[in-house]
Amino acid sequence: MFRNLIFDWSGTLCDDLALTIEATNYVLAQYKLPPLTREAFRAEFQLPYPDYYAVKTPEAKLEDLENFYRYAFDASALQVTEIPHARAFLEFCRARGIRCFILTSMDPKAFDEQSRHLNLHHYFEHIHSGVHNKEHYIPGLMKQHGLRAEETAFIGDMQHDINAAHCVGIIGIGVLTGYNNADQLSHAAPDITVPDLSYLQRLLEKCLLPAADTISINSLEFTCCIGVPEEERALPQRLTANITLTPPCPFSATGEDISRTICYDTLSQRLTALAQAEPTILLETLADKFAACCVREFGATRATVELHKYILPNTASVSVRTTAGK
Repeated sequence: MFRNLIFDWSGTLCDDLALTIEATNYVLAQYKLPPLTREAFRAEFQLPYPDYYAVKTPEAKLEDLENFYRYAFDASALQVTEIPHARAFLEFCRARGIRCFILTSMDPKAFDEQSRHLNLHHYFEHIHSGVHNKEHYIPGLMKQHGLRAEETAFIGDMQHDINAAHCVGIIGIGVLTGYNNADQLSHAAPDITVPDLSYLQRLLEKCLLPAADTISINSLEFTCCIGVPEEERALPQRLTANITLTPPCPFSATGEDISRTICYDTLSQRLTALAQAEPTILLETLADKFAACCVREFGATRATVELHKYILPNTASVSVRTTAGK
């Protein structure tokens, strides 16, 4: 049963192939090499990319290659797009309490810009970007986040992704939405190969993963001093919170032992006290504090917090929503 999924980015969740080819051809042009067609690029490009360029441009310094690539990437007018079914699959993972991580060789700044542009960054518990050799990196990632190999899979679109998964003893899932075609990917022998993430979702729904148990606190009402203007923060105002938690163990393993679940009365009192401890400027800040508290202090494996504020004229409320997980 997969409780943890590590995702590659380019070709798996984000379509930036045209942009990557354009930037790669700019790099090759700096060394008087002919440009690659889309078919030629897909046929020969491999990760880790320093190894690829070591063959193509053995005289080049890695720093120069990265600078050329970054310049072309940033200057391009081409747009990255979300791969079909990616968001739906991430929503599925969130609903099932699956912990999601990113592991990508993409430059951290470029990744942050792309993921925020596509509004996908909030689905991931942690981002690991700028990683040249995933095979060497994954053991540290798993130790950092307490991931068990038998509960973890790596999803990617290239041979390097699948090889990295197998080298550390986790499941390698290949998707045919990116840089390697089915024949290329087959050389790495993925444990599972799917045309896109919608097929993987159906497979998990049918065979592998029961829905996660959850605890919900609905419309928790409290007062606190909150608001951007100082005069708004001067007096307490009414807020409500909707909180959905994935408990530390499934209900079937609780055995009437309250220590193995989350006491919603204690949690409600703690969150109210947290809100009233000091004035807060942003509703977003308070939501983040609530979600972090649920995970850090009460052992929730995932916590989704939605806060409602009743201050804006001619509206029922304004709200923010955030999710945190171990």
